[in-house]
Amino acid sequence: MKNKNNIYLGMFLLGMTGVLIGVVLESTPASLVAGALGTLIGGFVGWLGGRRYLIIICLGAVVGAALGYQADDKDILIMAAGSGAAISGFIANFAEMFRKKPK
Repeated sequence: MKNKNNIYLGMFLLGMTGVLIGVVLESTPASLVAGALGTLIGGFVGWLGGRRYLIIICLGAVVGAALGYQADDKDILIMAAGSGAAISGFIANFAEMFRKKPK
């Protein structure tokens, strides 16, 4: 059951991220395509067991978007949110590597 919850969480988080990208771009087709792709990728990452990883990436995207919002430019907002997610993804990856103990 735990793995199933990870899949649903991943699908929700990345699917919602894709939909919000389309909303920021003010494009319904982009919202649908990005939401569908995010749902697929999120389900796959959740299936691999990346709950903490997904949450850290979403928090990084929120922080990046908050900082990019200060510029009052849609393009900078998108780039800042993506950069925040990417950087936090690297941090999450390193945290997972150091957290696992060798056998």
